[in-house]
Amino acid sequence: MNQIKRIGITGLAGFIGTHLKDRLFREKEIEVLPFEDSFFDNPDAFIDFAKKADVIVHLAGVNRDQPEVIYRKNIELMEKLLHYVDVSGNKSYILFSSSTQIERDNEYGRGKKKAMELLQQWSQKNNTVAVSMVVPNVFGDGGRPFYNSVVATFCYQVTHGQEPKIDKDGRMTMIYINDLVEDIYRLIQSPPDGYQVEHIKPRVQVQVSEILALLNKFKDSYYGSGMVPAIKSSFERDLYNTFITYMDTADWERHLKRNTDERGSFVEVFKLENGGQVSFSTTRPGITRGNHYHVRKNEKFCVVSGQASIKLRRIGTNKVIEFKVSGETPSWVEMPIYYTHNITNIGESELVTLFWINEHFNPDDPDTFFEKV
Repeated sequence: MNQIKRIGITGLAGFIGTHLKDRLFREKEIEVLPFEDSFFDNPDAFIDFAKKADVIVHLAGVNRDQPEVIYRKNIELMEKLLHYVDVSGNKSYILFSSSTQIERDNEYGRGKKKAMELLQQWSQKNNTVAVSMVVPNVFGDGGRPFYNSVVATFCYQVTHGQEPKIDKDGRMTMIYINDLVEDIYRLIQSPPDGYQVEHIKPRVQVQVSEILALLNKFKDSYYGSGMVPAIKSSFERDLYNTFITYMDTADWERHLKRNTDERGSFVEVFKLENGGQVSFSTTRPGITRGNHYHVRKNEKFCVVSGQASIKLRRIGTNKVIEFKVSGETPSWVEMPIYYTHNITNIGESELVTLFWINEHFNPDDPDTFFEKV
């Protein structure tokens, strides 16, 4: 049985800390130690924490305050950490979250750079393992608007009726929070020899105006047409997933229009910008729907409840193809072009059928031609 590795995370309740904790909780051989920011001013609590930790990931820091406070506080947090670890007698493996801001002339960057120097000196003096991670801009769910990142700020603004403003349309190197915590986990599992500076690789470079344009597109789709936007890259996927988490939770529900007649009902569920449309119907026992064909639309039927007979016939021929399907053994059935098709409820209960079609319904150009199977 492998030994449990105990991980301490300063800044545990923060943006990165929360995600790292959630990631590490999935590992059976890792225990995440409790930590509170108040430990920095409670020597006994911090020393007890340090005694137990095989690894300490130092994420606690300040990036919004008066410049001199930001500089002094980030150095002070490192000094306290190293002092408490020394007093504990347990030379933990320390990973420190620095920033690409160390390359810029600002108090935050200078404070982080000085903290890196302190960690290096401590590591070399004590012959212990330590890593300074130089982290690019991080975005993801849980980031604090007006604090953690421009993405968090923009997401909050566009989902709450505010108008974001771009002060400087620079190009940003960015990493999604999930990718960052995977990189940290890899460093936890594979410590270097001695002290090392690890430049965390950004996953995307993007203009600030591009971020805002994408978020406005997501907003228009979600709050307007309800359409699922085309996702063209992993960055757009991650940005869209982040955007959704900043909405008011009431916005996660969308009421749909139910069209009902003597046959049952039909509901359009999702329209995808680059993936067609998903709908469903209910059909009463003995009722047949369809008896039409398409010349450009690709369509699939999936019975999710009840029993049905799906019939198809290539127009101009007499051969009828039949599929008897049931919600008990779900399957989808293809509706090729030029095959007239129908679906009949052959059961005793209501039939529920899911439909996917590769384009949105356009009443002015329906591509639907009626012909009995």
